[in-house]
Amino acid sequence: MAKKIKKLDWLALQIIDVLDEQGFDAPYIEGIKDTLAGKDRFAVLLWCNNLDSGNTEALAKRLNVTHEELTVTAKTLQKL
Repeated sequence: MAKKIKKLDWLALQIIDVLDEQGFDAPYIEGIKDTLAGKDRFAVLLWCNNLDSGNTEALAKRLNVTHEELTVTAKTLQKL
């Protein structure tokens, strides 16, 4: 039986691009892709709580929001 390919949400793709730009190795990035595959935008945003501050900063810049805005949003979702 063929394995169903799960798609990555737009935000997940942005995270993957940031990790690639930050120089993470391919196996690590593939692991993150597997983790985020099939998750909706809110689940991906919630996952952003796992990013360290440097990667959160890089993602925020890519999304054209402040580090604080991204952090507060992700932490708020965690509490819901």
